[in-house]
Amino acid sequence: MLKHSKRGLQTILFYRFLAISAALLIVISSIVYMIQYSILYKNMENDILRTTTSVGDSIDLQISQMDNICLNVINSTTVKSTFALWQNMDASSYERSKQQNALSNALVSIRGVDSSIRQVNIYPVEGSGYGIGNYYGILPLQAEELPWYTPAIEKNGYRYISSSSNPLLSKKAGTGSDRLYLSLYRMYFDNYHNPMGFVEIVKYYDELFADAISPKTESPVDITVYDSDGNQIYPYLKKDSPEAFDYYTTLEENTSLNGHTRLYNSQKSQKEYVSFSRLDYCGFTVVCSVRNIDFFLPILKSLMWIPLLALSLFVICYFVAGFLSRKLAKPLTEMHQFLSDTDSSEQFRLIHLDDSGIEEIDRLRDSLNASIQAREAATESLLVMKEQEIQAQMLALQAQMNPHFLYNSLNTISAMAEEGMTEEVSGMCQDITSILRYISSDRESVSTVEEELEHCDLYLRCMKKRFKDSFTYEFDIADDLLDMKIPKLCIQLLIENSVKFTSQTAPPWHIRVEGYIDDGQWLISVKDNGPGFDPEVDKHLRSQMDEILKYSVLPSLELDGMGILNIFIRFYLLFGKAFLFQFGNLPERGSFVIVGGRFHEEDQTL
Repeated sequence: MLKHSKRGLQTILFYRFLAISAALLIVISSIVYMIQYSILYKNMENDILRTTTSVGDSIDLQISQMDNICLNVINSTTVKSTFALWQNMDASSYERSKQQNALSNALVSIRGVDSSIRQVNIYPVEGSGYGIGNYYGILPLQAEELPWYTPAIEKNGYRYISSSSNPLLSKKAGTGSDRLYLSLYRMYFDNYHNPMGFVEIVKYYDELFADAISPKTESPVDITVYDSDGNQIYPYLKKDSPEAFDYYTTLEENTSLNGHTRLYNSQKSQKEYVSFSRLDYCGFTVVCSVRNIDFFLPILKSLMWIPLLALSLFVICYFVAGFLSRKLAKPLTEMHQFLSDTDSSEQFRLIHLDDSGIEEIDRLRDSLNASIQAREAATESLLVMKEQEIQAQMLALQAQMNPHFLYNSLNTISAMAEEGMTEEVSGMCQDITSILRYISSDRESVSTVEEELEHCDLYLRCMKKRFKDSFTYEFDIADDLLDMKIPKLCIQLLIENSVKFTSQTAPPWHIRVEGYIDDGQWLISVKDNGPGFDPEVDKHLRSQMDEILKYSVLPSLELDGMGILNIFIRFYLLFGKAFLFQFGNLPERGSFVIVGGRFHEEDQTL
């Protein structure tokens, strides 16, 4: 099975904070996005519906104005009677001119100041008509020759609207240009409902559909206008124009639609949002269409601030998450580093951290400090007990040395007495008394090198008195070592052992005590020219020393042959494993024992 790699607390907190922040931002942003989208979608719909209604109202109003003027002309007795007199061919030219002026004045009066009405024409059922506006005078064409004649008769007095782009008709109508125009026609009757003629009201196409050409909206809409029969009248379709998409038929087939829908424009191969309005007065249908992409793109652009704001907030949350994770993890990390610092010289130092403001972390710090203080107190108690135990063991070992020294000293005095060395025995007894006072003192288990060597010198002088010229000794001790503390009687015991075993061989006998510093270590050696260590004794001693170092179990010591092992144990109890202890035989003859350890120059102690 794959093991998941462990991550730090700061990393875990950082990603957790970031994930929670991202989730909240996504949820909140989604809610705000949907609300704003709904509002903007509705606003876009309303804007297109308003545009459709506005264009329709404008067209309806202008058609209504045209129709009102047309009806005013039809209902004007002056116009009709004057027009009838003007048509009388039997009248004199003066009379016709007079009637023409009266007709012109009447038509101008009815048209009024409405400059959007470009032309007012009146036609008889047969024959030429008369017009005012862009063109004043007799119209060049007769009514029955014009394309609107038959549809106008079929309307039987109801309004008929047509648009034209025929340049010839425009010029003949007196417009003087190729501009498109739209005309409204009505047939009028006499009192007996006999057809008398037609009234035409003309308005420029681009003026009538001005709001359709330039709709008051920011949406890229397309306006299409159909008449009551479903014929497209805006935009104007020329004969060579491609066939336009028939919105009218599609909308008529879906009678359940309520002002807007979405449909597929097969001519442009695109989906569109379509709003439509059927005009009450003129019966036109105004269709406002917007491509789906143009419908939604402004909405999406207006909503761009939400993801940008969310992204900005996420970046802020990123740094906030980093700050919070560091703030929460820092005291824990510092506590972990503090507890993991094994190189610190101060074993029981307390954790010094400022209050984090987080109750659990501060309580953990206080608990760890309390635990450290309790462990320090327990360790101090244990060290005191251990020190007392070591002191007791050292004193016990030291006490074992007393009978050992006394045993050797009495043997020496006995031998000297047998040899008749009365004066020497008396002096030796005094020296041995001084030595016994030194080795019997229980006040301390250590002494200085200088003090140890003074009593060693007393002992060696005693041996010198006994053996005279057969025995020699020398000290070669560096001054830097004189004030250094060592286990009490360690050199004394080594010298006693050397004297004991060396005197068992043929003289001369020589003992050399050296003390020096080598490569940062202090070393004190005792060398003799005796028989050296027996191989079995050497093996046994080394085995015992190895067991002490390995298992920390002290063996029971016997009085005879205990000197070297006693010294090794006392060094071990006092300094642990941080000491040097070597022994062996010299190449030419004799043995050596070397003790030592690290030399601290600042205090000249172990």
